Amino acid sequence: MTPPNHTSRERWRRQVDLATRLLIGSGGVMVITTIALIFAYLFLIAAPLFLPASVEPLAPVSALSPDAGAVRLVDSNESGEVVFAARANGNLEFYAARDGSRIAAFTLDRPIASARRLSPTTDHYELRDADGGLWLARVRYPVSFAGDRRQIGTAIDFPFGAEPLFRVTNASFDLLRDDDRLILVALDQPGSLRVVERSVASGMRRERTVELTTSPTRVILGPRGRLCYLLDARGGLEIRELQDASTPVFIGSLRPTDAEISAIEPLLGRYSLVVADTRGQVTQWMLISESGASRMAPVRRFDVSDESAASTASANIVRIVAEPRRKGFATIRSDGAVSLVYPTSQRVVARANDLAPGSPTSATIAPRSDVLMIANAGSIARIRLDNPHPEISLSALWGRVWYESYSEPVYSWQSSAAETDFEPKFSLSPLLLGTIKAATYALVLAIPFALMAAIYTAVFMAPRMRAIVKPGIETMAALPTVVLGFIGGLWLAPVVEANLAGVVALVVVLPVGVFLGALAWSRLPASLTVRWDGWYGLLAIPLIIAIVTTALHLGPLVEAALLGGDARLWLSETLGLGFDQRNALVVGLIMGLAVMPTIFTIAEDALHSVPTGMVNGSLALGATKWQTLTRVILLTASPGIFSAITIGMGRAVGETMIVLMATGNTPLMNFNLFEGMRTFAANIAVEMPESEVGSTHFRLLFLTALVLFLITFALNTIAEVVRQRLRKRYAQP
Repeated sequence: MTPPNHTSRERWRRQVDLATRLLIGSGGVMVITTIALIFAYLFLIAAPLFLPASVEPLAPVSALSPDAGAVRLVDSNESGEVVFAARANGNLEFYAARDGSRIAAFTLDRPIASARRLSPTTDHYELRDADGGLWLARVRYPVSFAGDRRQIGTAIDFPFGAEPLFRVTNASFDLLRDDDRLILVALDQPGSLRVVERSVASGMRRERTVELTTSPTRVILGPRGRLCYLLDARGGLEIRELQDASTPVFIGSLRPTDAEISAIEPLLGRYSLVVADTRGQVTQWMLISESGASRMAPVRRFDVSDESAASTASANIVRIVAEPRRKGFATIRSDGAVSLVYPTSQRVVARANDLAPGSPTSATIAPRSDVLMIANAGSIARIRLDNPHPEISLSALWGRVWYESYSEPVYSWQSSAAETDFEPKFSLSPLLLGTIKAATYALVLAIPFALMAAIYTAVFMAPRMRAIVKPGIETMAALPTVVLGFIGGLWLAPVVEANLAGVVALVVVLPVGVFLGALAWSRLPASLTVRWDGWYGLLAIPLIIAIVTTALHLGPLVEAALLGGDARLWLSETLGLGFDQRNALVVGLIMGLAVMPTIFTIAEDALHSVPTGMVNGSLALGATKWQTLTRVILLTASPGIFSAITIGMGRAVGETMIVLMATGNTPLMNFNLFEGMRTFAANIAVEMPESEVGSTHFRLLFLTALVLFLITFALNTIAEVVRQRLRKRYAQP
């Protein structure tokens, strides 16, 4: 008989061990690498949000004809490839932005006294002649292709006809297009305000005159043309409703106490006026409505002066230019310094000196807010604005922000709206609080039930019953969360609303009822109870069903006796708490049900894995089952129990579908059990499909994903450190 070859067997074992180590090690490296790559990808997408803006000069347009007069208006097409200039002699000229060459020119039969964009459009312009005639011109840039070559044409038309729409005898007027009407306000006569409304579709016209008690020198239409701001030479302000302009709704002053006003401009939407003074300070005055009354309040102040410049003392802000599609603006000083400001993020995002010195005759920010054009006597300066994400700052993301039309600073998330003058609200605080709120209420339910069930199943339950119960609960973990969310939103939420008092009463009635049932059971003869040792859980099922049924039936009686017959009304009037049908209570119940099997399974395995010798040794020394549980089993299994809680917490924090379907997804800043919330995960799921790739909204969703990733990573890291310490402290001998 040939003896076994031990050498070859040992060699084979070493090779298998080496291959196994390499396989497991490479798997671990791949996991770590994958996590690092996810982090890097999220970081790279979100990082541009915090890159600084820049202001840089571009090639100017210097081929202006000297005999055409001053530039009354300068603008560009959507892509910034063509520069448009309206000249004082009536010439409408187009230049190639690339090299400044003239592309086309049109001539009106009248000189232009003033010109500006028709708010809130970017392709319609107000042209006023020396006689006060006011036209609306539309500039178009048709695109054609000659082979593979793209060509941009130019065209001008008058959509409301060649005759003047209005006549204004004073340079102080304002024109606004609101939906299907044009609104004109003009200070034609001292002490009187002329208001004209013209339907765009039918051409019907309504005109009236409002007598004023003061003599304002400038008028600015307010939001949607509902009111107007009347300003005098000293900075005095009156606000009047256009529908009833007989009395002012607000009287005040915009003038600083120790300086003069040098420029005033409304921002997009016209809820705010930006006021610059001779100190280099810019103040945002915002229209605020409180208790039906309107007022103007200074909400932010920006210092755009450059203390390093020698000419700061003598260089005033000569013009404020508002962005056409965002709430930002640029300031231009007489020494050529340009500053970019974004009020919502409460910061001056960029500044540069010596870009366009002098007194500009016109200045406009291009439709995409990427080029600032400043017209002087002989040329048009073009300044590149690299400012893709001005809305973002740490204070805007995490602090209170005073948004337009709000009465006070708030935390708010609202990324989009149907209005073109909408101010995006990108506060992450409501989303963070909603994530914590949803996870907290789910874990408050899941952890006690899951751990108590795991302890009973592992220590006290009969083996035959455990063989049925444990697989059943583990099967619950495989339930799709979308099904649970569907059940929670469409079935459980109406049930909770209809039986609110009974559901709340269960918090007290259920523990008390179970305790009394256990107390009564303990009083029975031991000869009876010993037969059911290990099967008590089966006996508790009818008791729990009876307690729940009783509480739900007693709910209406409690509601009628103590809560005035309407629990929701009582919550609102007595406690000041709102109530939503899909609320945190529903989310806590359904998400707790989803998290419970995970915590139960891991904790039960840890408890059941405690060596039998340790348990029997404790019992042999005279300890009871409860003493053995608290002094031996729980301490030995504590690392596994802590891991179960941590994994359950991670699932609750990252849960998406249940929160999405079982709550109203309203970003609220409260822990009210009866109102909803919006979490990071649900917000990403809802808004990612509608976000534009590369936009601020798109990158901000990746930032929320990065924050959620860091939160879960930090929780897991802390949990692992604690688990290792517990494992070392209560290690098995």
